[in-house]
Amino acid sequence: MLLDGESESTGSFHEDMIKITDRLPTEEEYRRVRHLILVQSQDRFGQALITDEQVARVLPFCPHLETVCLTGVPDTTDRTIVQLAENAINLLGLNISGCAQVTDVGVLDLTNKSLPLQWILLNGVVGLTDPSISAIAKTCSRLVELELCDLPLLTPVAVRDVWSFSRLVVQYMKSESRHEFNDFQQKITDITTSQ
Repeated sequence: MLLDGESESTGSFHEDMIKITDRLPTEEEYRRVRHLILVQSQDRFGQALITDEQVARVLPFCPHLETVCLTGVPDTTDRTIVQLAENAINLLGLNISGCAQVTDVGVLDLTNKSLPLQWILLNGVVGLTDPSISAIAKTCSRLVELELCDLPLLTPVAVRDVWSFSRLVVQYMKSESRHEFNDFQQKITDITTSQ
């Protein structure tokens, strides 16, 4: 029994949560981390600040993550994405743009966990193909933002799935070239009219 002088903190669980930027959380912070933002990739000498190995070791201890940005860890692999999917059951947003070593294996694991994802940024994740993008479109029912630029293995079939199954997606693709986007739209139209 607690006496008045010994009462626990009156702050709520959410008030105690923190955002970590460009560093990994300490052991004392693990269970309090809600947002992990790693955007700075190198120090002034060109050395990687945070590696995929380091991130993968920390993720199992951070179960309350809601948003994760790993653009500053370009060597991120499927193992780290699988760790994230296993442990961050309340994950709302993920930015792995530029993480070229991530493949369908990691993204499909995200979709298999039924996470409440609302936004996913996958620009430049060159190993992704149609199955993973289609799985995102079909399983992430709360998705409102999806960025898929610079994915050379993506075909109009996956784009059609995004437009067919992800009715809530507000922002789909930011294309540098408007002509490229119009050509893509035409291919999708051709596929849908041929069926």
